[in-house]
Amino acid sequence: MEPHRLSPGREPQRALKRIERLGWVILAVLTLASAGLLPAGQAWGLVLGGLLALGNFRCMDLYFARILQGGAARPRWWHHALYGARFIGLLAAVAAAVVWLKASVIGVAAGLSVPLMAISLYGAAAALRRSGKAASAGI
Repeated sequence: MEPHRLSPGREPQRALKRIERLGWVILAVLTLASAGLLPAGQAWGLVLGGLLALGNFRCMDLYFARILQGGAARPRWWHHALYGARFIGLLAAVAAAVVWLKASVIGVAAGLSVPLMAISLYGAAAALRRSGKAASAGI
């Protein structure tokens, strides 16, 4: 079977793994900082939001790896339904964190931004590496 034209090679998968690891490092640093600097509800919200966001990021990575996998059978309708259910589950978990676990909405929102921070930092570092190589090559 011919690989999907958007099939990721090894490099995108490696990049996603690095972004995910960077996200865990960012969440650990933010957790330690928030424990001493923020009120308990905001620190708790940051941790919960970060855990939910990184779990969601991992689920999206698995979904797209499955969908774009070269040589894989064509995805069934229920693969897409599960992906939609994942998002509804994320919304329910955020609501539960705020309502029942008394997490701060601001903290949860900050935690949900952890994957975005990881993507931004990874991209900036990659751009700096490329510009450094271009500068050393005389470009």
